[in-house]
Amino acid sequence: MNHSTTRQRVLNAMNDRLIETHRQAFTLIELIVVVAIVVVLVNLLLPVLGGAKENGRAAVCGSNIRQLALANSTYAVDQKEHYVPAAEDLFVGLGGRKRWHGQRNSAGVSSNPQDNIFDPHRSPLHGYIGVQGRVKQCPTFTDAVQDGALNAFEAGTGGYGYNHQYIGGRNDLYGFTAQAASTTAQTSDPAQPSHTVMFTDVALAQQQDDSPYLIEYSFCEPPFWQMTPGTPSTFVTNPTIHFRHHDSANVAWADGHVSIEKMNFSGPYLFYGMTQTTVQKMGFGWFGPESNQYFDLK
Repeated sequence: MNHSTTRQRVLNAMNDRLIETHRQAFTLIELIVVVAIVVVLVNLLLPVLGGAKENGRAAVCGSNIRQLALANSTYAVDQKEHYVPAAEDLFVGLGGRKRWHGQRNSAGVSSNPQDNIFDPHRSPLHGYIGVQGRVKQCPTFTDAVQDGALNAFEAGTGGYGYNHQYIGGRNDLYGFTAQAASTTAQTSDPAQPSHTVMFTDVALAQQQDDSPYLIEYSFCEPPFWQMTPGTPSTFVTNPTIHFRHHDSANVAWADGHVSIEKMNFSGPYLFYGMTQTTVQKMGFGWFGPESNQYFDLK
C-alpha cells in the first residue's frame, strides 16, 4: 500500500468523524427552539404548582377552623351549653379587653403596643385549642396580612372570625348593647345547626394613601346589622368574610361540619371610604342569600 492511499483513508476517516459530530451537535436554531419549549412548559406548570400549593393551604385552613368549632362546642359542654363569648366587654372603652381568642391589657388603642396584643393564654378557649392553647394560623392569610402595630388591635385571630351577633352574642334578643355582648347562645338555640355559621375565614380591609391592605379581625359579620331585638335592620355591615382560597372561604357551622363557599355578593366599606369594586377585588363579601339567614338562629 503506498503512502498516498493511506493518507487518503486517514483523510476520509477524519471527514466521516467531522460529519458525524456535526450531525450530533445542536444548531443555534435548534437550541433556541428547545429553550422556547422549556419556557412554555414552565409557564404552563407554574399555575398548576401554585394551585396545588394553595389547595394544600386551604386544606390546612379547613382543618384549623374545624378544630376551632370543636373547641367552642367542647367549651359549651363545660359551660352549661353556652358558647364562648365573642367580646363580652365590647362596650368598655374602645372595644374592650376580652375576645374569644385572647385578652389584652388595654380597653382601647394604647400607646404601648404590648397593651394591645391579645394573650391567648387568657382566652376562654385556652385549654380547648390544642397543646399551645392558641388559634392556629391560616397559612394563606399569614402571608397576606399587614404586619405591625396597625394589626395589633385584633391580632391573634389566626384569620378567623366568629358569629358575634347571634352565637357569641345575642343581638337578636338585646340589640346592639352591652347585655347582648355578654350573653351567648346555647347549643340548643340554633334551629338548623347545619345552616348556622359559627366561624369563617375573615379579615378586615383598610387603606392608607389609597393603598388597601389586610388586617386581622375577630368577627364574621352578617349582611345586615342586628341593631335591635327582632328583625335585622336594613343597614349593611362591612363585609369581613374573606374569600382567599381560590375565591372561596372556609366556613365552620354550628353542627361542626366545614364547607367551602363561593362569594355571592359584596358591598362597600363605608367606614373606610372603600368602594364595593375595591372591596370585592380584595376578596370580601358574603355567600348565600342577601339576608342574615345563615347567621341567625331561626
